[in-house]
Amino acid sequence: MNPSASPCPECGLPQVITEQGLSLIARCGGCGWMVATTNPNHPIMDRTPYALRARPGALASASAIARLAVALGIGVKRARELIAQDLPVAENVLALEVIRLHGVLAGAGLQVEITPAFRWPLDPRD
Repeated sequence: MNPSASPCPECGLPQVITEQGLSLIARCGGCGWMVATTNPNHPIMDRTPYALRARPGALASASAIARLAVALGIGVKRARELIAQDLPVAENVLALEVIRLHGVLAGAGLQVEITPAFRWPLDPRD
């Protein structure tokens, strides 16, 4: 919870701002006045196009290629090209898709690079 600088329009006491998923809620503890609006601090509002690259990290190259092929449901030849040539596995994807793909790729043991820098938590529990 976050105290707001703006007072309650009904009674003038400070409001408390909370985030609930896609909503921001301002609530007055004194009189109960409340308003909700879209939360601009949610990844769904981020219109930045991102690119993701998968890298072997600590994995052997052959293992990384096989894991990438399985994770993305692509052929081994294409997975080999993506890793060997350091090509993006996804381009022009929005924040929610970045979070989903990161989970898939990291869950397969691959190292993931996101460009530009990603400002959202990659673990949906955060």
